[in-house]
Amino acid sequence: MRVLAVLLSVLTVLLVVPTAAAGAASAAAVPAAAAGAQPVPVLAQDDTTGETGTPSSTEEGPELDPQTEAEAAKNQSKIVVGVIAAVLLGLVLWGRYVRKKNANG
Repeated sequence: MRVLAVLLSVLTVLLVVPTAAAGAASAAAVPAAAAGAQPVPVLAQDDTTGETGTPSSTEEGPELDPQTEAEAAKNQSKIVVGVIAAVLLGLVLWGRYVRKKNANG
């Protein structure tokens, strides 16, 4: 049970803290004049329907700008690193448990 608590805390630190720091950095990038501005409601128009009224299936979806693609790749690499770190931590803790068990018996 203790191993699970340590594992969850490590994953929390790896995944939550960097995203919270990124949110603070993006909030700092907002100009002071825009920070106090009221949000403007925007109405979106659906352009995916043709003359027949059915959605066209030729579109694959929205294209991501390079910054969004870079963020997606960065987030994916963070997840991979977090999983690897969790597996290594589990192996270390399991090894200590086995070694302690063998030393006592």
